[in-house]
Amino acid sequence: TDVAADDDAAAHEAHEHAAHAGDTNVFVAAANAAGAEVSRTDLDTVPGVSEVDPFLEADRAAIPTVDEVQKLDAAVDLPEGMGFNLWDRLERLRADKIAKEEEVATKKHELEEMERHLHALETEDADVEAAIMQLEQDSIAFLDLRQKEAWDVEVPIKLRQGQIEVEQAAVVTDFANALFVHRDAVRNLNTEIKKLGGEKVEILREVRDFRKGIAELLWENERLAMEGDDLVERTREFQLLRVTKDLQKLMRGGGEDTQLAEVSQLERKLESMGASHDARVAERERQLKKMQRLRAEKHSELMRLRMQIEALEATVSERETIAQIQSVNVESSTQAATRVHHVSAQRKLKSLIKMQGQEIELLREELDRLRRRTFPTFTNYEQARRQPVD
Repeated sequence: TDVAADDDAAAHEAHEHAAHAGDTNVFVAAANAAGAEVSRTDLDTVPGVSEVDPFLEADRAAIPTVDEVQKLDAAVDLPEGMGFNLWDRLERLRADKIAKEEEVATKKHELEEMERHLHALETEDADVEAAIMQLEQDSIAFLDLRQKEAWDVEVPIKLRQGQIEVEQAAVVTDFANALFVHRDAVRNLNTEIKKLGGEKVEILREVRDFRKGIAELLWENERLAMEGDDLVERTREFQLLRVTKDLQKLMRGGGEDTQLAEVSQLERKLESMGASHDARVAERERQLKKMQRLRAEKHSELMRLRMQIEALEATVSERETIAQIQSVNVESSTQAATRVHHVSAQRKLKSLIKMQGQEIELLREELDRLRRRTFPTFTNYEQARRQPVD
């Protein structure tokens, strides 16, 4: 405590003396004697200097070592007006500071050595940990291999032929890559497959039933349409049916015997009508063939007449040419004769065309009459309906 008080007093006196003397060297010496806050040897310990000072490396190179520090010479370094008592204190403080700086440098060097040793130890520790982990992995792999080798032995197993799914070789089958699957695993897998397959089968059944319903609806619609067409045809048939007295009686109702008699009579009538219909059809076919033959004859005759007309026209044109060559008188007489002949030929042709047209009209009327006879008529039914029923 006394030494610190003496140091503070010496520093205070040095500052006052430097202020009165105005000497810069004295101020620097006083600052060194008092232990200034910023020292050239303590640049690393000042907060923020190592981060912002760009000349730190150059300052470190310029810092003198402990061996380079020279002792103060009172004859040269003693400021004017400073007493020897104060000078002795300054030397003592300077020597203490130099010793502390040497101690700090030594401790700093030791700290650096310890940090380097710590870094080496950390690196060695990391290498050891990596080696330990590798050894642990090798140990685990060795244990697995030992367990596998202990249990992976050749055991003869008797299996059924259907249970071996490995492709059989011609001589010796290699089962090195074969797997022995437990029966429960196979059963579970088959159960899962059957479950999924059952779901798909149910979906397919639903689709089949749906399509089947659509097909049934289409078939029912087509059936109803055909029944409608059949009813329309039956209605048309009943409308065109010839109604007789027997049919009226049948429609009004009668006994079973009467119905059987009527049925037999109708059957006989149907047979007779069928025979007569066949006869009429044969007659119509015969008449049709006759008409076709007549038509062919008329067509051939028409072609013959056309050829005759063409020949006559050619003859007329030739005679006109000859008449033009003759004299004027002869030409006039010849033209009159040609005109007469031409007029007579035209009259003959017109009469022939008229006769053929009349024959064609007669044939058409006969064809219409035959066609009308093949269709039923309700004229007799209308007349019978208007008459009173007995």
